[in-house]
Amino acid sequence: MEFFEKLEEIHLGSISLGTVLSAAVLLIVCVIVRRIALRLFTRALDRSKLDGSIKGFLKAAVNVFLWILLVLIVADKLGIPMTSLVAIVSVASLALSLSVQNILSNLFSGMTILGTHPFTDGDWVDIGGTAGTVQSVGLFYTILKMPDGRMVHIPNSKVAESKVENFTAFPTRRVDIDVSASYDDSTKAVHGAIRKAIGMTEGLVLDPEPIIAVKEYGDSAITYMVLVWAETPKWFATKCALMENIRAAFAEDGVRMTYPHLNVHLDRQ
Repeated sequence: MEFFEKLEEIHLGSISLGTVLSAAVLLIVCVIVRRIALRLFTRALDRSKLDGSIKGFLKAAVNVFLWILLVLIVADKLGIPMTSLVAIVSVASLALSLSVQNILSNLFSGMTILGTHPFTDGDWVDIGGTAGTVQSVGLFYTILKMPDGRMVHIPNSKVAESKVENFTAFPTRRVDIDVSASYDDSTKAVHGAIRKAIGMTEGLVLDPEPIIAVKEYGDSAITYMVLVWAETPKWFATKCALMENIRAAFAEDGVRMTYPHLNVHLDRQ
């Protein structure tokens, strides 16, 4: 007891050494409690059915809150008046908000994204011309994984104000293909070859029924449009397979795929 009483007699400015040591011990305890609380909160989130983006956002928000609470508790132990501290924090927050408007904009935009739910983790999206797989929505950035393995961080404010296309929102997605065929080949023959190719392709959904129709009469060929639905997870592979099968079916049925050319007829008189 005498040891602690002597520590109380030693002052560092207006704060005694004993108070500083007590605050240091309290800080260590608070850090340990913060880690335990954050771990328990994370486990509770993992057991919940919330979307991964919302889980990450809540975890980050709780982490910030716990740090602020820790600072307030230690400051109170050091004898710093809470009213003064709150006033200082308020003034600092006002000054800081004026200089970090973009950060605050990203923060509130992140909350808007999580509230409106335009996409979830794992969705393939196009945000303002940048297409990739959603990895997570953080406090300030939405993270996309690009097809070539790059990671792109898009500010949430840009996401909120941009056009967002979600290509994996529904279980099926339409495959649109334009195919050219010679004027010398009948429409019936072209339709038959395309339907044969559709039958050869796995991953297609035949309800609704595929649409095959003449789209355009070009200078060198007739363009046919092929509209058929595919399972969303296999959309790209299915489209590639269908295009390959159309070429194979055309070759098998003798339907010619033409390319831009010019026929010259000489009138010999």
